[in-house]
Amino acid sequence: MDTRLIDLLQEYNSTDKALDENVRLYYDLNIYGEDATELLNYFEEHFKVDLSRFHFTDYFPSEGDWILPSLFHFLTGKKPKEYKQLTLSDLNKAINIGYLE
Repeated sequence: MDTRLIDLLQEYNSTDKALDENVRLYYDLNIYGEDATELLNYFEEHFKVDLSRFHFTDYFPSEGDWILPSLFHFLTGKKPKEYKQLTLSDLNKAINIGYLE
């Protein structure tokens, strides 16, 4: 595991969760919205990883995108959107191959 990646994620880790390869950015570290955008922009530039094929909204909700959907799901009984999991292992792999899908 790239130690520079661990250091970067530590800056965004507002939880007590230890960082290992299975840690999920949104579900475990609560990284989403502007924080996720900022993190991935830095990740792309610093590690020279191509993100052109990465679909942000498949992995993260937008900032402030939880109040109305939560209320809607509560009132209708529908399940909230499930986001794909982006793990530390996925980011490490992207560093090695040069792109993130």
